[in-house]
Amino acid sequence: MLNFNYCNPTRILFGRDEHKKLGQALQKENIGKVLIVYGGGSALRNGTVSAVQSSLEEVGIEYFTIGGVRPNPTLDFAGKVKKIAVDSQVDALLAIGGGSVIDTCKVAAAWAKYEGDAWDFFTKGVAIKEALPVACVLTIPAAGSEQSIRMVINHNGLKLGTASEKIRPLISVVNPELFFTLPENQIAAGVVDMISHIFERYFTNTEHVEFVSGQAEAAIRTAIEMGPKLIENPKDYDAWCQVAMVGSWAHNGYYGLGQVEDWACHAMEHELSAYDPTITHGAGLAVITPAWLRYVASVNPARMQRFAQSVMGEETLEGAIKKLQAFYQTMEMPSKLSQLGLTEEALKACAESACARTGTIGQFKKLTSEDVLAIYRSVF
Repeated sequence: MLNFNYCNPTRILFGRDEHKKLGQALQKENIGKVLIVYGGGSALRNGTVSAVQSSLEEVGIEYFTIGGVRPNPTLDFAGKVKKIAVDSQVDALLAIGGGSVIDTCKVAAAWAKYEGDAWDFFTKGVAIKEALPVACVLTIPAAGSEQSIRMVINHNGLKLGTASEKIRPLISVVNPELFFTLPENQIAAGVVDMISHIFERYFTNTEHVEFVSGQAEAAIRTAIEMGPKLIENPKDYDAWCQVAMVGSWAHNGYYGLGQVEDWACHAMEHELSAYDPTITHGAGLAVITPAWLRYVASVNPARMQRFAQSVMGEETLEGAIKKLQAFYQTMEMPSKLSQLGLTEEALKACAESACARTGTIGQFKKLTSEDVLAIYRSVF
């Protein structure tokens, strides 16, 4: 196990009606003015935005509001959010939505304290030294951005991520009742995404990480058990509580403590959804993950066997992969990249782009662009 330094200051307000108490929590943090950011309008239509605004009004917190964040969010829109935040001199950004909205706020929060272009954080290795505080009201449990130090953004045909402790949210509300109206495809893709966040850490070559691995296995099994229950009944509060916990902890760094993480599957999928922003991140991961497992199976047979037995309850890796694919099918996820509208030409472009900046991707097995293309083609 490797040395680690871990601090997670995010306050989680979990459960029914907690979003109606956000104003009080922000007041305790001496926040007097915020910019509320939301997505396509569902949070506005279902009353979540107005409920949060009321909680702010009750304690005298001034607010501004902007909507319109799209899935696979863009740097350009984050720039608009940053401008309003700076011009209005807000004390914090308040995201009401899922990962796309939260990441947009994180980019804007860091950009508000930086004189250059925020793209520098993603392409030039510029460290984020300061950022406005970010608070969240989660409406889609998937990305785990409500507790994480990471953010992802799209710009100029690329989808890139970076990380900093400065952008870990100050407060996040996780109220499972706010997930009741999510469509099936978003539920399914969200569950796939949170499981993948754990996979990216679980598949490691670092030895003597039994404690963290055991915790990760339990979380994956929980998501696999509860996911189909939510497809059957999207208003199952108890199932949502479990899935929300998995999603929020999947990406806060806990399951990667003391070990080298991989992130090849995310890198490969990010290329696909950057190439075609209509591709849902979780759907792409559902196709790529089994293919990656088969491709890297010989790298660490002991870790693969542990996954097969302890996570999937199978004696062989192939049996485990097939069971994982069956789970994805139960969640009505695609199994081929061609189902996402991709072509051979697209696969070649994405494979080349995946390794263009760093030469290889992943740590469990370092993948070249040829490896990436082979994985893409195996599930085309």
